[in-house]
Amino acid sequence: MLSLCMVQVKFDKRKYGRELLVDCFHLSEIAGKNLLSGQVYTISFYEIYLISEGKGSVTLETEVIDFNGPSVIFLSPAQPRKWDIQIVPDCMMLIFEGEFIEAFLKDSMFLSRLYYFGNYNCSQFVPIDSIENERYKLLFGWIMSEIKNLVEDSQHLLRAYLYELLILLNRKFTAHNQLKGNLYWNTDMIRFKKLLKEHIKDRQTVREYADMLQMNRNRFSQLCRDTFGKDAQTLIRNELAQTCKYELISTAKTIAEISYEYNFSAPSNFVRFFKSIVGCYPAVYREQYGNWGSLPAGKS
Repeated sequence: MLSLCMVQVKFDKRKYGRELLVDCFHLSEIAGKNLLSGQVYTISFYEIYLISEGKGSVTLETEVIDFNGPSVIFLSPAQPRKWDIQIVPDCMMLIFEGEFIEAFLKDSMFLSRLYYFGNYNCSQFVPIDSIENERYKLLFGWIMSEIKNLVEDSQHLLRAYLYELLILLNRKFTAHNQLKGNLYWNTDMIRFKKLLKEHIKDRQTVREYADMLQMNRNRFSQLCRDTFGKDAQTLIRNELAQTCKYELISTAKTIAEISYEYNFSAPSNFVRFFKSIVGCYPAVYREQYGNWGSLPAGKS
Protein backbone atom coordinates (compact mmCIF):
# COMPACT_ATOMS: atom_id res chain seq x y z
CA MET A 1 0.00 0.00 0.00
CA LEU A 2 1.15 3.56 -0.68
CA SER A 3 1.83 5.67 2.35
CA LEU A 4 3.69 8.80 1.22
CA CYS A 5 2.14 12.26 1.05
CA MET A 6 0.92 13.09 -2.41
CA VAL A 7 1.59 16.14 -4.55
CA GLN A 8 -0.45 17.28 -7.53
CA VAL A 9 1.50 17.95 -10.71
CA LYS A 10 -0.07 20.55 -12.99
CA PHE A 11 0.62 21.23 -16.64
CA ASP A 12 3.09 24.06 -17.29
CA LYS A 13 1.24 25.84 -20.10
CA ARG A 14 3.89 28.55 -20.52
CA LYS A 15 6.97 26.35 -20.61
CA TYR A 16 7.77 27.47 -24.16
CA GLY A 17 6.78 31.13 -23.75
CA ARG A 18 3.41 30.91 -25.46
CA GLU A 19 0.49 28.80 -24.20
CA LEU A 20 0.84 25.19 -25.33
CA LEU A 21 -1.21 22.28 -23.97
CA VAL A 22 0.99 19.45 -25.24
CA ASP A 23 4.59 18.49 -24.50
CA CYS A 24 6.93 15.66 -25.46
CA PHE A 25 10.38 14.82 -24.11
CA HIS A 26 12.71 12.03 -23.02
CA LEU A 27 12.24 10.65 -19.53
CA SER A 28 15.91 11.35 -18.81
CA GLU A 29 15.13 15.09 -19.05
CA ILE A 30 13.17 14.97 -15.78
CA ALA A 31 15.41 12.54 -13.89
CA GLY A 32 15.23 13.38 -10.19
CA LYS A 33 11.74 14.90 -10.41
CA ASN A 34 8.52 13.35 -9.04
CA LEU A 35 8.38 10.37 -11.36
CA LEU A 36 11.78 9.06 -10.30
CA SER A 37 11.73 10.20 -6.68
CA GLY A 38 9.49 7.47 -5.27
CA GLN A 39 6.81 10.03 -4.40
CA VAL A 40 3.09 9.41 -4.58
CA TYR A 41 1.57 12.04 -6.85
CA THR A 42 -1.33 12.77 -9.15
CA ILE A 43 -1.60 14.81 -12.34
CA SER A 44 -4.07 17.12 -14.07
CA PHE A 45 -3.32 15.92 -17.63
CA TYR A 46 -2.98 12.79 -19.79
CA GLU A 47 0.30 10.87 -20.11
CA ILE A 48 1.62 8.33 -22.62
CA TYR A 49 4.97 6.62 -22.01
CA LEU A 50 6.74 4.97 -24.95
CA ILE A 51 9.32 2.67 -23.37
CA SER A 52 11.87 1.35 -25.89
CA GLU A 53 14.21 -0.31 -23.40
CA GLY A 54 14.35 -0.75 -19.65
CA LYS A 55 12.08 -1.99 -16.91
CA GLY A 56 10.41 -0.98 -13.67
CA SER A 57 6.96 -0.72 -12.15
CA VAL A 58 4.26 1.81 -11.40
CA THR A 59 1.70 1.44 -8.61
CA LEU A 60 -1.75 2.89 -9.24
CA GLU A 61 -3.32 2.87 -5.79
CA THR A 62 -3.13 -0.89 -5.07
CA GLU A 63 -2.50 -2.14 -8.64
CA VAL A 64 1.15 -2.75 -9.52
CA ILE A 65 2.04 -2.65 -13.23
CA ASP A 66 5.40 -4.20 -14.07
CA PHE A 67 6.77 -3.05 -17.40
CA ASN A 68 9.67 -3.63 -19.74
CA GLY A 69 10.36 -2.34 -23.23
CA PRO A 70 9.23 -2.10 -25.85
CA SER A 71 5.86 -1.14 -24.44
CA VAL A 72 3.42 1.71 -23.87
CA ILE A 73 1.82 2.91 -20.62
CA PHE A 74 -1.28 5.14 -20.56
CA LEU A 75 -2.14 7.20 -17.47
CA SER A 76 -5.21 9.40 -16.96
CA PRO A 77 -5.60 12.51 -14.78
CA ALA A 78 -6.25 12.19 -11.02
CA GLN A 79 -4.87 8.65 -10.64
CA PRO A 80 -2.54 8.44 -7.62
CA ARG A 81 0.68 6.76 -8.76
CA LYS A 82 4.15 5.84 -7.53
CA TRP A 83 7.01 4.69 -9.74
CA ASP A 84 9.75 2.21 -8.91
CA ILE A 85 12.59 2.73 -11.41
CA GLN A 86 16.14 1.80 -10.53
CA ILE A 87 17.74 2.83 -13.85
CA VAL A 88 16.21 5.47 -16.13
CA PRO A 89 14.77 3.55 -19.12
CA ASP A 90 14.96 4.64 -22.75
CA CYS A 91 11.53 6.26 -22.69
CA MET A 92 9.73 9.13 -24.42
CA MET A 93 6.88 10.91 -22.63
CA LEU A 94 3.91 12.61 -24.24
CA ILE A 95 1.67 14.74 -22.02
CA PHE A 96 -1.34 16.85 -22.94
CA GLU A 97 -4.47 18.52 -21.61
CA GLY A 98 -7.74 17.02 -22.82
CA GLU A 99 -8.98 20.32 -24.26
CA PHE A 100 -5.99 20.45 -26.64
CA ILE A 101 -7.51 17.72 -28.80
CA GLU A 102 -11.20 17.70 -27.77
CA ALA A 103 -11.82 21.41 -28.40
CA PHE A 104 -10.20 21.13 -31.83
CA LEU A 105 -12.35 18.12 -32.75
CA LYS A 106 -15.45 19.72 -31.17
CA ASP A 107 -15.97 16.41 -29.40
CA SER A 108 -15.90 16.66 -25.60
CA MET A 109 -16.03 12.87 -25.32
CA PHE A 110 -13.25 11.97 -27.75
CA LEU A 111 -10.79 10.80 -25.09
CA SER A 112 -13.54 8.72 -23.48
CA ARG A 113 -13.81 6.82 -26.77
CA LEU A 114 -10.24 5.58 -26.35
CA TYR A 115 -10.18 2.34 -24.40
CA TYR A 116 -6.86 3.02 -22.68
CA PHE A 117 -8.12 6.22 -21.04
CA GLY A 118 -11.49 4.80 -20.07
CA ASN A 119 -10.58 2.48 -17.17
CA TYR A 120 -12.46 -0.44 -18.69
CA ASN A 121 -10.97 -3.21 -16.56
CA CYS A 122 -7.85 -3.58 -18.74
CA SER A 123 -4.25 -3.00 -17.78
CA GLN A 124 -2.92 0.42 -18.76
CA PHE A 125 0.22 -1.29 -20.02
CA VAL A 126 0.51 -2.87 -23.49
CA PRO A 127 3.58 -4.57 -24.99
CA ILE A 128 4.53 -3.68 -28.57
CA ASP A 129 6.87 -5.18 -31.15
CA SER A 130 9.97 -3.50 -32.59
CA ILE A 131 8.20 -2.35 -35.77
CA GLU A 132 5.40 -0.71 -33.78
CA ASN A 133 7.96 0.86 -31.48
CA GLU A 134 9.75 2.51 -34.39
CA ARG A 135 6.48 3.79 -35.86
CA TYR A 136 5.40 5.33 -32.56
CA LYS A 137 8.89 6.76 -31.97
CA LEU A 138 8.66 8.51 -35.32
CA LEU A 139 5.43 10.25 -34.32
CA PHE A 140 6.77 11.12 -30.86
CA GLY A 141 9.86 12.53 -32.58
CA TRP A 142 7.82 14.67 -34.96
CA ILE A 143 5.84 16.08 -32.03
CA MET A 144 9.03 16.77 -30.09
CA SER A 145 10.68 18.47 -33.06
CA GLU A 146 7.65 20.65 -33.78
CA ILE A 147 7.48 21.79 -30.16
CA LYS A 148 11.15 22.77 -30.22
CA ASN A 149 10.60 24.80 -33.41
CA LEU A 150 7.22 26.43 -32.83
CA VAL A 151 5.73 28.58 -35.61
CA GLU A 152 2.29 30.09 -36.16
CA ASP A 153 0.61 26.91 -37.48
CA SER A 154 2.37 24.47 -35.11
CA GLN A 155 -0.75 23.92 -33.01
CA HIS A 156 -2.57 22.47 -36.04
CA LEU A 157 0.25 20.12 -36.97
CA LEU A 158 0.72 19.00 -33.36
CA ARG A 159 -2.98 18.13 -33.11
CA ALA A 160 -2.72 16.15 -36.35
CA TYR A 161 0.27 14.16 -35.08
CA LEU A 162 -1.42 13.58 -31.71
CA TYR A 163 -4.71 12.50 -33.32
CA GLU A 164 -2.91 9.97 -35.54
CA LEU A 165 -0.96 8.59 -32.59
CA LEU A 166 -4.02 8.26 -30.35
CA ILE A 167 -5.96 6.35 -33.01
CA LEU A 168 -3.05 4.01 -33.81
CA LEU A 169 -2.56 3.28 -30.12
CA ASN A 170 -6.27 2.65 -29.64
CA ARG A 171 -6.18 0.06 -32.44
CA LYS A 172 -3.21 -1.64 -30.77
CA PHE A 173 -4.80 -1.56 -27.32
CA THR A 174 -8.10 -2.91 -28.65
CA ALA A 175 -6.41 -5.78 -30.49
CA HIS A 176 -4.10 -6.67 -27.59
CA ASN A 177 -6.98 -6.88 -25.10
CA GLN A 178 -9.31 -8.61 -27.60
CA LEU A 179 -11.93 -5.90 -27.24
CA LYS A 180 -14.72 -5.52 -29.75
CA GLY A 181 -13.57 -2.04 -30.65
CA ASN A 182 -17.11 -0.68 -30.83
CA LEU A 183 -16.70 2.04 -28.22
CA TYR A 184 -15.64 4.59 -30.80
CA TRP A 185 -18.88 4.47 -32.77
CA ASN A 186 -21.29 3.44 -30.00
CA THR A 187 -22.67 6.88 -29.21
CA ASP A 188 -25.23 5.52 -26.73
CA MET A 189 -22.48 4.18 -24.49
CA ILE A 190 -20.47 7.38 -24.81
CA ARG A 191 -23.60 9.29 -23.79
CA PHE A 192 -24.00 6.92 -20.85
CA LYS A 193 -20.45 7.65 -19.63
CA LYS A 194 -21.10 11.37 -19.95
CA LEU A 195 -24.42 11.10 -18.10
CA LEU A 196 -22.69 9.14 -15.35
CA LYS A 197 -20.25 11.97 -14.71
CA GLU A 198 -23.01 14.59 -14.78
CA HIS A 199 -25.62 12.82 -12.63
CA ILE A 200 -23.82 10.32 -10.38
CA LYS A 201 -24.66 12.37 -7.27
CA ASP A 202 -28.39 11.93 -7.63
CA ARG A 203 -28.96 9.08 -10.10
CA GLN A 204 -27.49 5.72 -9.18
CA THR A 205 -29.78 3.02 -10.64
CA VAL A 206 -29.78 1.15 -13.93
CA ARG A 207 -33.37 2.14 -14.64
CA GLU A 208 -32.63 5.87 -14.32
CA TYR A 209 -29.85 5.75 -16.91
CA ALA A 210 -31.82 3.48 -19.23
CA ASP A 211 -34.68 5.99 -19.09
CA MET A 212 -32.37 8.94 -19.80
CA LEU A 213 -31.06 7.05 -22.83
CA GLN A 214 -34.64 6.16 -23.85
CA MET A 215 -33.61 2.54 -23.99
CA ASN A 216 -35.04 -0.77 -22.81
CA ARG A 217 -33.31 -1.77 -19.58
CA ASN A 218 -32.28 -5.20 -20.88
CA ARG A 219 -30.91 -3.69 -24.09
CA PHE A 220 -29.00 -1.11 -22.06
CA SER A 221 -27.44 -3.76 -19.82
CA GLN A 222 -26.43 -5.88 -22.82
CA LEU A 223 -24.76 -2.89 -24.51
CA CYS A 224 -22.79 -2.21 -21.32
CA ARG A 225 -21.53 -5.80 -21.22
CA ASP A 226 -20.68 -5.79 -24.93
CA THR A 227 -18.88 -2.44 -24.80
CA PHE A 228 -17.24 -2.35 -21.38
CA GLY A 229 -17.19 -5.99 -20.31
CA LYS A 230 -19.18 -5.10 -17.18
CA ASP A 231 -22.87 -4.89 -16.33
CA ALA A 232 -24.50 -1.48 -15.95
CA GLN A 233 -24.85 -1.67 -12.17
CA THR A 234 -21.14 -2.39 -11.74
CA LEU A 235 -20.24 0.58 -13.95
CA ILE A 236 -22.52 2.88 -11.93
CA ARG A 237 -21.12 1.69 -8.59
CA ASN A 238 -17.54 2.03 -9.84
CA GLU A 239 -18.16 5.58 -11.06
CA LEU A 240 -19.74 6.47 -7.71
CA ALA A 241 -16.75 5.06 -5.83
CA GLN A 242 -14.28 6.85 -8.13
CA THR A 243 -16.03 10.19 -7.65
CA CYS A 244 -16.12 9.76 -3.88
CA LYS A 245 -12.41 8.89 -3.85
CA TYR A 246 -11.68 12.17 -5.59
CA GLU A 247 -13.80 14.04 -3.02
CA LEU A 248 -11.82 12.41 -0.22
CA ILE A 249 -8.40 13.42 -1.53
CA SER A 250 -9.22 16.81 -3.06
CA THR A 251 -11.63 18.41 -0.56
CA ALA A 252 -11.89 18.98 3.18
CA LYS A 253 -15.46 17.61 3.28
CA THR A 254 -16.18 15.23 6.13
CA ILE A 255 -17.14 11.64 5.40
CA ALA A 256 -20.65 12.46 6.60
CA GLU A 257 -20.87 15.43 4.23
CA ILE A 258 -19.76 13.31 1.28
CA SER A 259 -22.20 10.53 2.15
CA TYR A 260 -25.21 12.88 2.23
CA GLU A 261 -24.05 14.78 -0.86
CA TYR A 262 -24.07 11.49 -2.77
CA ASN A 263 -27.49 10.47 -1.45
CA PHE A 264 -26.51 7.78 1.04
CA SER A 265 -29.13 7.54 3.77
CA ALA A 266 -26.47 7.45 6.48
CA PRO A 267 -22.66 7.73 6.69
CA SER A 268 -22.46 4.09 7.80
CA ASN A 269 -24.03 3.01 4.50
CA PHE A 270 -21.47 5.06 2.57
CA VAL A 271 -18.64 3.53 4.59
CA ARG A 272 -19.88 -0.01 3.83
CA PHE A 273 -20.33 0.79 0.14
CA PHE A 274 -16.85 2.33 -0.13
CA LYS A 275 -15.21 -0.61 1.65
CA SER A 276 -16.95 -3.11 -0.65
CA ILE A 277 -15.70 -1.38 -3.81
CA VAL A 278 -12.32 0.09 -2.85
CA GLY A 279 -11.23 -2.46 -0.27
CA CYS A 280 -10.57 -0.03 2.57
CA TYR A 281 -12.54 2.47 4.65
CA PRO A 282 -12.91 6.10 3.47
CA ALA A 283 -10.86 7.44 6.39
CA VAL A 284 -8.03 5.03 5.59
CA TYR A 285 -8.11 6.00 1.91
CA ARG A 286 -7.97 9.70 2.78
CA GLU A 287 -5.05 9.13 5.16
CA GLN A 288 -3.09 7.24 2.49
CA TYR A 289 -3.73 9.54 -0.45
CA GLY A 290 -4.63 12.89 1.06
CA ASN A 291 -2.44 15.75 2.31
CA TRP A 292 -1.36 16.69 -1.18
CA GLY A 293 0.23 19.92 -2.14
CA SER A 294 0.70 21.48 -5.56
CA LEU A 295 3.72 21.30 -7.82
CA PRO A 296 3.89 22.66 -11.38
CA ALA A 297 4.81 20.07 -14.00
CA GLY A 298 8.50 19.96 -14.79
CA LYS A 299 9.46 21.86 -11.64
CA SER A 300 10.72 20.61 -8.31
